[in-house]
Amino acid sequence: MWVVAVFVLAGAGASLYLRARLPREERAAGIAALSAMEERDFMHLVLSLLHRRGYERTYDQKLPLQPGEYLLERDGQRWLLSSHYSRAYAPGSTAIAEFGSQLRQRGIQGGVLAIPGRFPRAAFGLARGHRVQLIDTAHNWPELEALLGEDQLEAINAPAQARMRRQTRVAWSAAAAIALVLAVVGHDRNRQEAQEATVAASPAAAAPGASADPATAGSAAAQPSAVDAPPDATLAPLPLEQRRTDLAEAIASLPHVLATEWTTESTLRVDVDDDDFDPKERLCPLLEADPDLRASRIQLQAPAGSTRPVRFLQCRPY
Repeated sequence: MWVVAVFVLAGAGASLYLRARLPREERAAGIAALSAMEERDFMHLVLSLLHRRGYERTYDQKLPLQPGEYLLERDGQRWLLSSHYSRAYAPGSTAIAEFGSQLRQRGIQGGVLAIPGRFPRAAFGLARGHRVQLIDTAHNWPELEALLGEDQLEAINAPAQARMRRQTRVAWSAAAAIALVLAVVGHDRNRQEAQEATVAASPAAAAPGASADPATAGSAAAQPSAVDAPPDATLAPLPLEQRRTDLAEAIASLPHVLATEWTTESTLRVDVDDDDFDPKERLCPLLEADPDLRASRIQLQAPAGSTRPVRFLQCRPY
């Protein structure tokens, strides 16, 4: 059950993170889309935003406008929206100061500069001193987003949503892989602990006649007990065929071991992926733990493409 819990927690956690990040990615996609708009379309979007703020477009024949300029009015005051100075603006430039000077010379109370990007923080303080409002897609995205049509928003958000769904599928696949690895590791660890417990308990099981009577302790000590008997005298609790299968599976779970197979009752084939694999260090301790299998012959199969020949060895003689 804990493996299922790991799978659910990992997959759900990744899904929640990706969903929480989606609005930020949609916002970044929207800013990029507005930055790619034609200047005329972008300025019309800005005019709609200003209209929502209470500005009305007006005309004055006594005040000639240059291309890219729009005269606005709010609360009896005139404002000038200029795309010309918006294009001229760059961080550290004097476009804001020059725009403010033009407004005063033309008798206009305030101005608006809009760019499809981001004004630096210092620009806002400078603009307030010249009665200039700054509009950019980074700071004003919520207002601009509300002015876009459903088709435009769908086109903007579709790539981010598709990417989120794809990443969610990858996250659940990764969660399944992690859970599977943990399950395999846990199973191998439990099996190894069970084998070690079986080997450790076998000598004690062979001495059922031990007596707790102090009067017979001396004679019992004089006789050779099953604990002192050599491993050959120990009876295995499992059938030989079952122990042979368990041993092959235990060796198959070792690092660099690709496969194992009993080709005969006394020969175990072991396929490895490393020419430097040391069978005496890795395999012999497992075989020597079983008195009936410790003299089995190992056929060590070299990796595919290796020039090293097949090796045969025996951990213990018969």
